[in-house]
Amino acid sequence: MALTEDDIQRLISLPKAIDSASPVRGYTERRGNRRRRLNLKAAGESANAEFTVFIRQNLVFEENFSIGLRYRTGITGLGNVTLVRYNGPHGEYSRDPDGHFAQTHVHRITAEDIAAGRVSPKELDRQITDRYSTFDSALFVFLSDVNVEEFLEYFSNLRLLSQPRSSDEPCQS
Repeated sequence: MALTEDDIQRLISLPKAIDSASPVRGYTERRGNRRRRLNLKAAGESANAEFTVFIRQNLVFEENFSIGLRYRTGITGLGNVTLVRYNGPHGEYSRDPDGHFAQTHVHRITAEDIAAGRVSPKELDRQITDRYSTFDSALFVFLSDVNVEEFLEYFSNLRLLSQPRSSDEPCQS
């Protein structure tokens, strides 16, 4: 059994509830990164679908972060698949023409990747984005995009990002 592009998009957009967080509040520090993991369950008709969100941010180079959504496929031999990953800049130099190492970007797995047995998006499967510019704004956009319900209960620091701005207020991201 393989996942189609429609399956991938449906899984990303399913409403999800946070089942548990590790740690419950804040982050742990390990190997030069601060980390947090969320276990999610899909709501409604797909309530048996399970996901994990991984959150990592470099302690020295704070713009270097990765926030991803893994799906527990239940497919023998495939296991957990990273459906989408939101990244900050990895550094200033990139050999690739799009210069993605120095920019915020999103990696999304494809049906072709999964059919080939890959469990995470290829580095070449990326899209430069200007939808976020900081770790906090990326986390807010990511949790909104993958449809995690009531995430502000776990990330109260993101409340300011959820408030509508008047046109003369500076952006908080």
